[in-house]
Amino acid sequence: MKFNFEKFLNFEKQKPYFFNLANYLKRATNITPKKDRIFFAMHNFDFDNLKVIIIGQDPYPGVNVADGLCFSSNEEKTPASLKNIFAEIQQSYPNCIFQTNNLDYWKNQGVLLLNTILTNEVGKTLAHQNIGWEIFTYNFLNQINELYTNVIYLLLGNYAKKYAQKLDLRKQIIIQTSHPSPLSYFNGFKGSKVFEKINSELKKQNKKVIDWSTK
Repeated sequence: MKFNFEKFLNFEKQKPYFFNLANYLKRATNITPKKDRIFFAMHNFDFDNLKVIIIGQDPYPGVNVADGLCFSSNEEKTPASLKNIFAEIQQSYPNCIFQTNNLDYWKNQGVLLLNTILTNEVGKTLAHQNIGWEIFTYNFLNQINELYTNVIYLLLGNYAKKYAQKLDLRKQIIIQTSHPSPLSYFNGFKGSKVFEKINSELKKQNKKVIDWSTK
């Protein structure tokens, strides 16, 4: 059975927590990303080609920086965490070319770039923590884990690792290291070869590897 996100979303919308979440967002100001991009990670995603789930925290707080995919950005200036991600990829794949900071190309190859909190307030971090998004993404990933096996979870940093502890990942593959932000880049992320490890696991599954370039 293929996962249907629209059906899942409509089902969640009937629950009390989602009513509260929707009401909060109606009153909130300076929401990022734009409303039509809140569910962009899941919209038009081919779940039957799901290979990798990268768990992020919440959207970039800068104006027009977040685009609905974790670590991805609309900005010409590369965010610090993404810059470190690109640097780590190039250590393994020197021929990778990064033409944009937008990670749609990864999404189209089966990489789900999921923030556990789907909205934020411009200028703040974790402004929308504990308003209901964690329940939503937890329910979403629970369904994914029931339907699909051998999905590679990339957990970057303590927040993602702690969040993932709530999930049943016994049938999935976990790759983890520190967060790529400048604060924790040298605590394990640098030289971790996590993107190479992902492709190595995909080869074992006879699946097409990810081209980590951006275009």
